[in-house]
Amino acid sequence: KARRSSIMLNTIVTSVRVARTKVPLPSSTSLPIISAALPSPTSALAASASSGPSHHLSCDAPAASQRTRRCMSTSSSPKVNTNVTPAAADRRLAGRRRFYKHVGIAPASPPGDDGNETPSAGRAAASSVDSPISAGVDGTRSVTTSISDAARWSSLLNPARQQQHTSSSSSSPRDEEEWHTVTLDGRAMRTPLGLPLSLPSLHLALAVASEWDAQRTYLQPAQMPLMTLCCTAIDQVASDPTAHRTDVMRYLRNDTSCYWACPAEDRSLYRRQSKVWEGLHDTLSNGLLGLPEEVRPAQAHGGSEALLLSRRSEGNRQSGLPHPSVLVTKAELWVETLDAWTLTALYSACAESKSFFIGAALVHDAIKGSTSSTTSSTLAAADGGEAATDENRAYQEMVRDGKWAAEAARVEEEFNIECWGLVEGGHDYDRLNCSIQMHAAAFLARTVASA
Repeated sequence: KARRSSIMLNTIVTSVRVARTKVPLPSSTSLPIISAALPSPTSALAASASSGPSHHLSCDAPAASQRTRRCMSTSSSPKVNTNVTPAAADRRLAGRRRFYKHVGIAPASPPGDDGNETPSAGRAAASSVDSPISAGVDGTRSVTTSISDAARWSSLLNPARQQQHTSSSSSSPRDEEEWHTVTLDGRAMRTPLGLPLSLPSLHLALAVASEWDAQRTYLQPAQMPLMTLCCTAIDQVASDPTAHRTDVMRYLRNDTSCYWACPAEDRSLYRRQSKVWEGLHDTLSNGLLGLPEEVRPAQAHGGSEALLLSRRSEGNRQSGLPHPSVLVTKAELWVETLDAWTLTALYSACAESKSFFIGAALVHDAIKGSTSSTTSSTLAAADGGEAATDENRAYQEMVRDGKWAAEAARVEEEFNIECWGLVEGGHDYDRLNCSIQMHAAAFLARTVASA
């Protein structure tokens, strides 16, 4: 089947190439215009580009479109999607040419901080560049997210601002300097919804800028996971945290780490699960949620027990494992305390691993790691480094980083790969994508916690 599919694919590609050669090409003077990429699907970028140097050309090729239209069949006309913006098919991020030359970072104001209307901030706003990532699907206006509560939105992105309002103290200059943005050719970037891309950490801003600078001829969105997480936190999670908290809690009832293989039927998989998941539930239940040792999440061993425990019954009103109610309540309270950045990292890790415990352990250890490194540096300055070395060593022995999270999320799949082999172009891509998402979530949570 794979050989026949490959032969059919090669035949289709060859026929497409032959069909392309039959279409008359426009004159050589219009070739650069057709191959040029547009930097944004919105009209705001055109207005901002008019005030500064332009690095793109407009796409206008009537001769080529007329000749291509003559080659199409006149019996059936293609359906036109009225929701698509003009030339949306040519303005998708994936495969677009790089439209900027220089990438940098610049100081930015915290989200919701409207009191800092300085001339430099006004110039930065006038020279901002909209995100080339469309807020809808493939350049459409299908996005429905909007900022309904600006106060809640700014407090979730900047918890320190809410604390300052509570204590009736003004923001310090040091807090303002900690926020940065990414610039493309000197113009500050914006999110797909047109909001300022204000990042709470210098290291995070440098990492996002490095993702944009690493793009070569064509833009590859899959190579910018931190940019995706930051835009998600600003545009979606901060504006509607309840929906994302509910989605995170859904992974708890059918947590992957709670379904174990039967040790009598499949000892090899059970040993692999025990090696990766050992101590995971105890660490989160006792350490993070503060529950007594006798309160543990429900676990199912084997397929038969999993079906019996996860089905609806009088004692289990919802489908899924019947975890103790106090554990579910404590988990909900902990999720509600997270800011938009950390909640985005938790949501991404849970969605990738299909496990609340794996995502929570990754985020919890990332926050604890940033606090441990800060405390270690303080102890090193005070005690000569001996206490800091002991604390760092203790932390490194129990840390659960992105590498561990990717391994914990793919226990069964890696076991099946060892038994039945790896499918190129499938399993290897899934393994790489899982590692990228886990490391990006851990980095986001760690940098925000350290800031």
